[in-house]
Amino acid sequence: MTAALITGASTGLGRELANLFAADGIDVVVVSSERSAAQLAAVAEELRTRHDVRAHPITMDLAQPGAGAELVARVDELGVDIQYLVNNAGFGILGLKIQESDPVAVSKMVQLNVVTLTDLTTLYAARMVMAGRGAILNISSIAAYVIPHGLEAGYSASKAYVRSFSEAVASDLHGTGVTCTHLAAGPTRTEFAQTAGVGDWSRLNRFIMDPAPVAAAGYAAMRAGRVMVMPGLGNKVMRAAAPLSPSRRLKALVSGCFVARR
Repeated sequence: MTAALITGASTGLGRELANLFAADGIDVVVVSSERSAAQLAAVAEELRTRHDVRAHPITMDLAQPGAGAELVARVDELGVDIQYLVNNAGFGILGLKIQESDPVAVSKMVQLNVVTLTDLTTLYAARMVMAGRGAILNISSIAAYVIPHGLEAGYSASKAYVRSFSEAVASDLHGTGVTCTHLAAGPTRTEFAQTAGVGDWSRLNRFIMDPAPVAAAGYAAMRAGRVMVMPGLGNKVMRAAAPLSPSRRLKALVSGCFVARR
């Protein structure tokens, strides 16, 4: 049985992406942290009922060392063949200078955003190439295209890695029947903002998107085998303008969107 594996699937983009796969009749394995177990179970039940697919929920902490290999082993126990991999799970630490940040939290962010994503991509890419088919969708960010400006050093760097890694993987996979796409999402109405410490989004209102069209753009790009997609005209404008704006101006704009944490 072929299926899609979607991490961070209890809410937001992950939930929307799981629904898109299920709507196309593709079984899903949905993953979230244990604190979101109830939400994840509800998502799985909704997908089964609405789309008549198999939906397997798995709860685990993907920010722990070795989480990628552990998740693959748990999926193998289900007896499903993962044809689609969506690395959506991630979080940000925003609004703090690096010297004010919790080193443990920063390490977990890099572990989840970078290491686990890399492990899952590497492990499943090899299997997909052997099968001669498959698609990988990694969630990057417009932050990967903006010049460094402080107050989100670790997060921006992690997403720059996802962009670079995904584009290199796409090149490696060329001609194998397997593709790798990265979705460069801009500000989106999900729980990410609250967990990251973002407060007033009013200065970015023209750029904020709902999760459904962002997920739809990523899903369509993945199914088409595109290397990258950046949904939203406003995000494209930000990407084009960022290299022309001094770092201090970007910092002033971004800092105005963060909750004071002191």
